[in-house]
Amino acid sequence: MKKKVLIIFKYPHAWNEHVINRFLIYYDTEFLYINNFKNKNFTEIVDHINHLIKSKSIEIVVFDVDYFKFINFFFIEKINSNKKILITGDDFEFHEFHSVTASASDLVLSQCPLSVLKYKEKGYEAYLSNMEFSNISKNNVDKKEIDVLFYGHITPDRKSILDYIVKEGINLKNVGHEEKVTGVPKEELLKLISKSKIVLELSKSRTSFVRNYASESIYKFFYLYKGKIIVAGLRGAACVSEYSPGTELLFREDEVPTFFTKEECVKILKRLLNNNELLKKYTNKFTSKVHNLYEDKKNFEPIYNAIEKLIHRRVKLIKIPYWYLRISAKQILLRNLKLSNLIEGIFQFGIIFKMIKNSSLLTKFLIVSESIINTLWYSFIFTLKSKK
Repeated sequence: MKKKVLIIFKYPHAWNEHVINRFLIYYDTEFLYINNFKNKNFTEIVDHINHLIKSKSIEIVVFDVDYFKFINFFFIEKINSNKKILITGDDFEFHEFHSVTASASDLVLSQCPLSVLKYKEKGYEAYLSNMEFSNISKNNVDKKEIDVLFYGHITPDRKSILDYIVKEGINLKNVGHEEKVTGVPKEELLKLISKSKIVLELSKSRTSFVRNYASESIYKFFYLYKGKIIVAGLRGAACVSEYSPGTELLFREDEVPTFFTKEECVKILKRLLNNNELLKKYTNKFTSKVHNLYEDKKNFEPIYNAIEKLIHRRVKLIKIPYWYLRISAKQILLRNLKLSNLIEGIFQFGIIFKMIKNSSLLTKFLIVSESIINTLWYSFIFTLKSKK
């Protein structure tokens, strides 16, 4: 009989399906969305989940923390489960936050190999897991009608690279999309990838500056590893990628050629497109490696073995930093806060007091003061918004 797993997602998203499919290989898997608890506060959500865990004899809980601060150390700590797993995709912006959150978990799963090493550097049990797509591998027999394919978000930086590629006479099919605009449907996209000779990956972070706690407003971008590279290999296409440390950790230059400038990008694309034998050699080497490493069951097997270990190494923090306490307190207090349930919101202060009991007097004063202001201010603002 399979063990039962509960996956707690932030809200419905295409990525969820692929995470569920991976766990279904080995576990009886259930899931829920925090977004569905719009009329419940922090305590009520925790109580609901713990009741579900007990009633269905769930042994393992997986927490999707990707760009989601409500699932934090204090939330995970209150969930009654034998084993707790933190999972994240794009970890670069929230790595400092997730690193604190991870101390309440037994394992960390990340899509980025560099992120995995950063967790391991801090002592965590961390594993690489590509969950960009599941069940998409195929023997590619489609005619290669597209020279170069780009898909994903289009930023000003990416647009300048794409425009330069077209200007240089390369046949580029661009199905990218602007922020907050829906991209190509999954099945259509997979067909396009299969019909492409080369998939182009642009790795710079999309924001105008890096949004994290160590590098706020200092760096314009980071070079990020993306799961699109794996998808290309699973669908039988070659990949040329803007440089990222994650890509460098997983692939050699004769598997995934990388570039820093648009001129270097065009030079690589022309070299491959003008030499069919060379392109075939790169494609075969790259796709073989991807299939060997990232086929669904092969990819998840070491993770399953790690989950099934009897004892896990947890990281004990010296303290929880002030900035983390501020964010967590705000997430707890503002959940379902309105003037009509202000009294219930005030009762959540009991959780805040427990959070800060080992903090300095100054930290306690600052957190409590800010929490009172946030409770009064946001209860008024949220009530106005709901009436509108």
